[in-house]
Amino acid sequence: MSIRQQKVESQIRRLVSEAILRELSDPRVNGLLSVTRVSVSPDLREARVYISVLSDRPESTVMSGLVSARGVIQKHVADGMKIRYAPRISFLLDESLKRQAEVLKALDAASGKEQSGTPGGTEIPPAETPDSFT
Repeated sequence: MSIRQQKVESQIRRLVSEAILRELSDPRVNGLLSVTRVSVSPDLREARVYISVLSDRPESTVMSGLVSARGVIQKHVADGMKIRYAPRISFLLDESLKRQAEVLKALDAASGKEQSGTPGGTEIPPAETPDSFT
């Protein structure tokens, strides 16, 4: 990935977050939305914006609201960028945070079982230290 692509991705991420926060009045797009990452094609014509949704509404409803407001967001991005052609934006649901929470929950459950005792039910006594170490 080129430095130019990285700069454009960073700028799009900032502009899309700003547009969602300030420009949208769609009632379907509420709750906590975050732009987790942006991926731009090598020719800078296409941009995939990954959105994480924490809302009381179903994710599909929030995403459909974003897709219907794409024109407003696209205009905000085009006005804020100083390149000849603003990338065409598409929104994708990013479920990595949800998967990460599930893994952490499973790890917590596994560590809770280990702390309750050994599997065989017998407790292992602490190791004795030799006299030369005391």
